[in-house]
Amino acid sequence: MTIKPSVRKLSAWMDLSQSLSGVILAVFLWTHLVLVSSILLGGDAMEWVARNMELSFLSSDGHGYPWVVTCIVISIAAIALVHVVVALQKLPMSLRQQRALQQQMQVINHGDTRLWRWQAITGVVILLLLPVHLWLIGSSPETIGPQGSADRIWNQGVWMVYLPLLLMVELHAAIGIYRVALKWGAARDLNSRSRLRKIKTIVSVAFVTVGVASLLAFIPHAS
Repeated sequence: MTIKPSVRKLSAWMDLSQSLSGVILAVFLWTHLVLVSSILLGGDAMEWVARNMELSFLSSDGHGYPWVVTCIVISIAAIALVHVVVALQKLPMSLRQQRALQQQMQVINHGDTRLWRWQAITGVVILLLLPVHLWLIGSSPETIGPQGSADRIWNQGVWMVYLPLLLMVELHAAIGIYRVALKWGAARDLNSRSRLRKIKTIVSVAFVTVGVASLLAFIPHAS
C-alpha cells in the first residue's frame, strides 16, 4: 500500500513535534530540579533563586513579579499539552491493540520496546499528577520559597504528589532523551547504544537522588 505524501509529511511533523517538545520539557525539568535543589544550600540560597526567577532585580522594590512564574507555568503546560496530544496518537489505546502489544512482547524480548512501554506507563501517571503541580505553583507563585514551599510540601501533604511525580518524570525524561538520541542517529551501533543506556541510568539516579534530598531538606522549614 502506497502512503500518500501528505500522510508521510504529517507523520514526520508529528515525530519532530514529539521529539522537540520532549527535549524542551526534559531540559526544563532538569533545570527546575537544579534550581529547587538550592534548598540544599540553605533557605537564603533558595530565597535568592526564587526572587531572581521573579525578576526581582528589575523591580524598584526588589520584590519581583510573581506572575512571571505563572507565565512560565502556562508555557510549560502548553508544551506538555502538545507533547501529550502527539504521543497519544502512537499509544495502543484499544484493548485489541494492547493485547497485540502484549503478545508481541512475549515473543520478542527487546529492551528498547520495554523502555517504550515504561515510558508510556509513566506518561499516563504524569498526565494525572502534573496538572496538580502546575496548578499549585501557577496559582500561588508568591509562596515559592523555603517556608512557603515547605508548608505546601509537608504541612499540606503535597509530598504525596511530588514524590511519585518526581520518580515518574525522571524515568520518563531519561527514557525519552535516550529514544530521541536513537531516533536522530546518536547511536549507530550496539556499543554506543549500550553506553547511552548507562548514561540514561546514571542521569535518572542522579536527579532522583537530588530531588528526594531536596524534598527532605524542606522539612526543617516546615515547622
